[in-house]
Amino acid sequence: MSIVQAHQGYIPGVVRLISAATQTMREHGIYQWDEIYPNEEIITKDVDSRSLYVLEQSGLCIAAVSLNQEQDEAYQQVHWLGGEPVLVVHRLCVDPAYQGNGIGSRLMDFAEEHAKQNAYVSIRLDAYTGNPRAVRLYERRGYRKAGQIYFPRRPLPFFCFEKILRESTIQPVTQPHGTSR
Repeated sequence: MSIVQAHQGYIPGVVRLISAATQTMREHGIYQWDEIYPNEEIITKDVDSRSLYVLEQSGLCIAAVSLNQEQDEAYQQVHWLGGEPVLVVHRLCVDPAYQGNGIGSRLMDFAEEHAKQNAYVSIRLDAYTGNPRAVRLYERRGYRKAGQIYFPRRPLPFFCFEKILRESTIQPVTQPHGTSR
Protein backbone atom coordinates (compact mmCIF):
# COMPACT_ATOMS: atom_id res chain seq x y z
CA MET A 1 0.00 0.00 0.00
CA SER A 2 1.21 3.46 -0.85
CA ILE A 3 -0.18 6.98 -0.71
CA VAL A 4 0.30 8.97 -3.90
CA GLN A 5 -0.88 12.27 -5.30
CA ALA A 6 -3.82 11.59 -7.58
CA HIS A 7 -3.81 12.29 -11.31
CA GLN A 8 -6.64 12.22 -13.86
CA GLY A 9 -6.46 8.44 -14.15
CA TYR A 10 -7.55 8.07 -10.52
CA ILE A 11 -10.82 9.98 -10.93
CA PRO A 12 -13.04 6.97 -11.87
CA GLY A 13 -11.64 4.92 -8.99
CA VAL A 14 -12.19 7.71 -6.45
CA VAL A 15 -15.73 8.31 -7.73
CA ARG A 16 -16.42 4.56 -7.38
CA LEU A 17 -14.91 4.59 -3.88
CA ILE A 18 -17.07 7.53 -2.77
CA SER A 19 -20.18 5.96 -4.27
CA ALA A 20 -19.56 2.70 -2.39
CA ALA A 21 -18.87 4.54 0.86
CA THR A 22 -21.98 6.70 0.44
CA GLN A 23 -24.13 3.61 -0.12
CA THR A 24 -22.68 1.88 2.95
CA MET A 25 -23.20 4.97 5.10
CA ARG A 26 -26.84 5.18 3.98
CA GLU A 27 -27.34 1.51 4.84
CA HIS A 28 -26.18 2.43 8.37
CA GLY A 29 -28.43 5.50 8.60
CA ILE A 30 -25.60 7.99 8.02
CA TYR A 31 -26.67 10.73 5.60
CA GLN A 32 -23.36 12.55 5.38
CA TRP A 33 -22.94 12.38 1.58
CA ASP A 34 -25.31 12.09 -1.35
CA GLU A 35 -25.36 12.13 -5.17
CA ILE A 36 -24.66 15.88 -5.15
CA TYR A 37 -21.72 15.95 -2.74
CA PRO A 38 -19.09 14.80 -3.28
CA ASN A 39 -19.32 14.25 -7.01
CA GLU A 40 -17.03 13.75 -10.00
CA GLU A 41 -16.71 17.49 -10.61
CA ILE A 42 -15.42 18.05 -7.06
CA ILE A 43 -12.98 15.14 -7.35
CA THR A 44 -11.73 16.50 -10.70
CA LYS A 45 -11.13 19.90 -9.07
CA ASP A 46 -9.19 18.17 -6.28
CA VAL A 47 -7.01 16.44 -8.87
CA ASP A 48 -6.52 19.63 -10.89
CA SER A 49 -5.48 21.56 -7.77
CA ARG A 50 -3.10 18.74 -6.79
CA SER A 51 -4.81 18.35 -3.42
CA LEU A 52 -6.12 14.78 -3.78
CA TYR A 53 -4.16 11.84 -2.42
CA VAL A 54 -5.07 8.19 -2.77
CA LEU A 55 -4.00 5.08 -0.95
CA GLU A 56 -3.61 2.33 -3.49
CA GLN A 57 -3.02 -1.36 -3.21
CA SER A 58 -2.11 -3.40 -6.28
CA GLY A 59 -3.26 -0.55 -8.52
CA LEU A 60 -6.65 -0.29 -6.81
CA CYS A 61 -7.71 2.94 -5.09
CA ILE A 62 -8.90 1.92 -1.62
CA ALA A 63 -8.91 5.30 0.14
CA ALA A 64 -8.67 8.99 -0.65
CA VAL A 65 -8.35 12.37 1.05
CA SER A 66 -8.10 15.96 -0.13
CA LEU A 67 -5.69 18.30 1.66
CA ASN A 68 -5.62 22.03 1.02
CA GLN A 69 -6.16 25.41 2.68
CA GLU A 70 -9.77 25.88 1.52
CA GLN A 71 -12.11 26.57 4.42
CA ASP A 72 -15.85 26.53 3.83
CA GLU A 73 -17.62 29.83 4.42
CA ALA A 74 -19.37 28.22 7.40
CA TYR A 75 -15.96 27.91 9.11
CA GLN A 76 -16.03 31.68 9.68
CA GLN A 77 -18.64 31.08 12.38
CA VAL A 78 -16.32 28.83 14.40
CA HIS A 79 -14.05 29.96 17.23
CA TRP A 80 -10.90 28.22 16.02
CA LEU A 81 -8.17 27.44 18.49
CA GLY A 82 -5.02 28.05 16.45
CA GLY A 83 -3.56 30.55 14.04
CA GLU A 84 -2.71 30.51 10.36
CA PRO A 85 -1.73 28.89 8.05
CA VAL A 86 -3.97 25.83 8.33
CA LEU A 87 -4.28 22.60 6.41
CA VAL A 88 -7.87 21.48 5.90
CA VAL A 89 -8.81 17.82 5.52
CA HIS A 90 -11.69 17.15 3.10
CA ARG A 91 -13.50 14.03 1.93
CA LEU A 92 -11.51 11.36 3.77
CA CYS A 93 -12.95 8.13 2.43
CA VAL A 94 -12.07 4.45 2.83
CA ASP A 95 -13.51 1.70 0.65
CA PRO A 96 -16.07 -0.17 2.79
CA ALA A 97 -14.33 -3.48 2.02
CA TYR A 98 -11.19 -2.15 3.74
CA GLN A 99 -12.73 -0.27 6.67
CA GLY A 100 -11.74 -1.27 10.18
CA ASN A 101 -8.12 -1.92 9.21
CA GLY A 102 -6.56 1.39 10.29
CA ILE A 103 -6.58 2.93 6.82
CA GLY A 104 -8.35 6.09 7.98
CA SER A 105 -5.66 6.49 10.64
CA ARG A 106 -2.98 5.92 8.03
CA LEU A 107 -4.41 8.73 5.88
CA MET A 108 -4.53 11.00 8.92
CA ASP A 109 -0.89 10.12 9.73
CA PHE A 110 -0.07 11.19 6.19
CA ALA A 111 -2.09 14.43 6.52
CA GLU A 112 -0.41 15.32 9.81
CA GLU A 113 3.06 14.63 8.44
CA HIS A 114 2.25 16.65 5.30
CA ALA A 115 1.10 19.54 7.51
CA LYS A 116 4.28 19.44 9.61
CA GLN A 117 6.56 19.27 6.57
CA ASN A 118 4.80 22.27 5.05
CA ALA A 119 4.87 24.38 8.25
CA TYR A 120 1.12 24.53 8.88
CA VAL A 121 0.12 25.73 12.33
CA SER A 122 -2.88 23.44 12.62
CA ILE A 123 -5.17 21.02 10.86
CA ARG A 124 -8.90 21.68 10.60
CA LEU A 125 -11.73 19.46 9.48
CA ASP A 126 -15.38 18.82 10.02
CA ALA A 127 -17.06 15.52 10.88
CA TYR A 128 -20.73 14.68 10.57
CA THR A 129 -22.22 14.14 14.02
CA GLY A 130 -24.26 11.29 12.56
CA ASN A 131 -21.05 9.41 11.74
CA PRO A 132 -19.79 8.31 15.17
CA ARG A 133 -16.84 6.30 13.79
CA ALA A 134 -15.43 9.40 12.11
CA VAL A 135 -15.97 11.53 15.21
CA ARG A 136 -14.19 8.94 17.38
CA LEU A 137 -11.28 8.74 14.92
CA TYR A 138 -10.55 12.44 15.25
CA GLU A 139 -11.09 12.53 19.00
CA ARG A 140 -8.70 9.58 19.49
CA ARG A 141 -6.10 11.45 17.44
CA GLY A 142 -6.21 14.47 19.74
CA TYR A 143 -8.38 16.78 17.65
CA ARG A 144 -10.39 19.24 19.72
CA LYS A 145 -13.91 20.41 18.99
CA ALA A 146 -13.96 24.10 18.13
CA GLY A 147 -17.67 24.36 17.31
CA GLN A 148 -20.30 23.00 14.98
CA ILE A 149 -21.81 24.00 11.66
CA TYR A 150 -24.63 22.90 9.38
CA PHE A 151 -24.48 22.13 5.68
CA PRO A 152 -27.39 22.04 3.21
CA ARG A 153 -29.35 18.80 2.85
CA ARG A 154 -27.90 17.37 6.08
CA PRO A 155 -30.24 16.81 9.02
CA LEU A 156 -27.50 16.89 11.67
CA PRO A 157 -24.65 19.32 12.37
CA PHE A 158 -20.96 18.77 11.73
CA PHE A 159 -18.40 19.09 14.50
CA CYS A 160 -15.46 21.32 13.60
CA PHE A 161 -12.21 19.83 14.83
CA GLU A 162 -8.73 21.28 15.04
CA LYS A 163 -5.33 19.96 16.01
CA ILE A 164 -2.63 22.48 16.84
CA LEU A 165 0.77 21.45 15.46
CA ARG A 166 2.82 24.48 16.53
CA GLU A 167 2.42 27.99 17.91
CA SER A 168 1.72 30.86 15.56
CA THR A 169 2.28 34.57 15.82
CA ILE A 170 -0.74 35.13 13.56
CA GLN A 171 -3.90 34.57 15.57
CA PRO A 172 -7.16 33.51 13.97
CA VAL A 173 -10.01 35.90 13.45
CA THR A 174 -12.57 34.72 15.96
CA GLN A 175 -16.28 35.01 15.74
CA PRO A 176 -18.96 33.79 18.11
CA HIS A 177 -20.09 30.20 17.95
CA GLY A 178 -23.02 29.72 15.66
CA THR A 179 -24.45 27.87 12.78
CA SER A 180 -24.99 28.67 9.17
CA ARG A 181 -27.04 27.54 6.21
